[in-house]
Amino acid sequence: MELSKSQDEGVTRKLTVCQMCSYSCPGEAYVNAEGRLVRLDGDFCRRGQHQLDLLYNENRLKHPVVRENGEFRKASWDEALERIAENLIRIRNEHGPESVIFFAGYPKEGRPYFQRLSYLFGSPHYMTEESFCFSATHIAASLNYGTEYGFFYLSGRTGFVDTKCYLCWASNPGVSIPPSNYSQFVAARKNGMKLVVVDTRRTEMAELADLHLQPRPGTDGALALGFMHVIINHGSYDKEFVENWTVGFEGLRTLAQSYPPERVSEITAVPAEDIVEAARMYAADKPSKLQTSSCSTVQTTNGVQNHRAILLLPALTGNLDVPGGNCMPDPKAKTKSITLFNDLTPTLKPQSGAGKYPVWFKYYQEGQANEIIEQILTDKPYPIKAMVSLAANIGIWPNTSRVKAAIDKLEFFSAIDYFQTPTTDKADVVLPSATWLERSALMAKPGGIMFLREPTVEPLHEAWPDWKFAMELGKKLGLGDQMWNGDFDACVNEMLEPTGLTVDELRQSPEGIRAPATERGPKCYEKMGFSTPSGKVEFSSSVLAENGYDPFPIYQEPAESPVSAPEISKEFPMVLTTGGRHKAFTHSQFHSVPKLKKLMPDLLVQISVEDAAARGISSGDSVTVRSKRGQIPAKADVGDLMKPGVVHVYHGWQEDDFKFNANQLTDDGVHDPISAFPAFKTTLCEVSL
Repeated sequence: MELSKSQDEGVTRKLTVCQMCSYSCPGEAYVNAEGRLVRLDGDFCRRGQHQLDLLYNENRLKHPVVRENGEFRKASWDEALERIAENLIRIRNEHGPESVIFFAGYPKEGRPYFQRLSYLFGSPHYMTEESFCFSATHIAASLNYGTEYGFFYLSGRTGFVDTKCYLCWASNPGVSIPPSNYSQFVAARKNGMKLVVVDTRRTEMAELADLHLQPRPGTDGALALGFMHVIINHGSYDKEFVENWTVGFEGLRTLAQSYPPERVSEITAVPAEDIVEAARMYAADKPSKLQTSSCSTVQTTNGVQNHRAILLLPALTGNLDVPGGNCMPDPKAKTKSITLFNDLTPTLKPQSGAGKYPVWFKYYQEGQANEIIEQILTDKPYPIKAMVSLAANIGIWPNTSRVKAAIDKLEFFSAIDYFQTPTTDKADVVLPSATWLERSALMAKPGGIMFLREPTVEPLHEAWPDWKFAMELGKKLGLGDQMWNGDFDACVNEMLEPTGLTVDELRQSPEGIRAPATERGPKCYEKMGFSTPSGKVEFSSSVLAENGYDPFPIYQEPAESPVSAPEISKEFPMVLTTGGRHKAFTHSQFHSVPKLKKLMPDLLVQISVEDAAARGISSGDSVTVRSKRGQIPAKADVGDLMKPGVVHVYHGWQEDDFKFNANQLTDDGVHDPISAFPAFKTTLCEVSL
């Protein structure tokens, strides 16, 4: 949009990219002569449209603070960094560097620098929120197709021109993807594309569907096997692709025969006739596209295998890498990794959980955070004494009360964030972080476009970019030479080495420069094969077999469900699923933006009319949601969004020392055996006035 002449005077237009989540939406920033950002334009969601309210929020952290005698006092950056470094060095000398955790939450830009610092310090325990989100879907896709398909969920978001049927599985694109991507879907729908939605909730996407299947939480794997049963028995699978490009089909056929629609209906509570219709629609109306979430179906105790079964449907039906089907985006240009993972981790102590979850560690180059809480509390196999964090939210772990006890047991804890939170309240040092509008970042787009996002405004108050915090802390720890002595440009130039570009060239071309990258094109597997051990799609995973797991995408009942835990279900008869997206928030972000908080001022528990009536609950009532592990207050949202027996609570609420946090209720005792993911989607609970 053009500025009027009166607006245009003294206003500078800058290209930028939002990175408050993982989508990297492009836009334009307009900065006045006083250096104040006055407007953002771009393909932004509701959250992105309120970034000025985040940037200029009066409650942002403004300067470092350190704890003395139980109270925080203002400090300089130099003093705060000295305090962190002194404690880390002391703890390293007393207990070894492996007794320190380096944990990163959102956003993700600062992670490579922070990971490098962890390993240079000598700690194997670099961890992120991806111990709970995304990594398990990456593993499932890599086991089936190879690592170049690790971001498989991206293949369902664009390219609808030729799509005849869209199978949207546990995803709600109208809320969770950029508007321009969603508009492609809307256009395809108007042109007659069929829509099948699989989701426990009746989401906005489900409202538009030709057919909506509502499985009991955690049973998606059985439903996918039911699809396979119908597709194989009706002969509607792609025989040529299966014969030439897959291994293990006969074993998969045998497995699928055990899941006829009638049995799957008993497991999932989806009518058998709907299972048959959905499977036939997906297999017959080709090309078909599958859309999954980056985390919804894997946050159960059989998550990886459930997700593997879902992701094998495009291969079974010949909808892989064909126009209108699931086509992966072109790769990004290859840059140099600066994390030193391959160089240093072989010299360090094993990462927490490495022996227990070998497949996770094969595919993911960081520690598994779901094991570390137990280690803090028990000192086994050795003590953990400190944590340094970037934008951490300790409420992300299941069973929050136990996690809080673990953090309290640490000798030292530091945090950097935008706002004061219940997590920063527990820290010994708290630092103010710069938002994406105030920091530089090297960025890459599919197809080889590299660009440097520069700050739209100078950092407010005393906020620092996360990369600067990591580099300057490295200097205090005596690691300055290996952290580029704080020189961001030197670091970026090192990352750019494989591209032949330099940071100065990128600054001169803010729209980006194309570096060498591979174009995939339709059926690229015909030239490259698949990067699995067999070179083909693996219905039977050789990696799983080698590590003692069942190689086929078997289904197992959730560890805590009315079927597997009937005694628990007597007191807690409802199944709680958590983590559905809301247009106002990205996980725990944006609760500090008043205009967004108004969109959902109270934590809601969504419950069916039947279940509410049985408990005397009306919409808007204050209720209590309880599980074996604790309870939280919420407001009842009564309607037809949930099927009877299932309730949903939104996640990410940190307010009042996690009083409303859904993870006060979730189970930390049983994890997915392959990924170590917790069961955020399958908790037994009760709701009462």
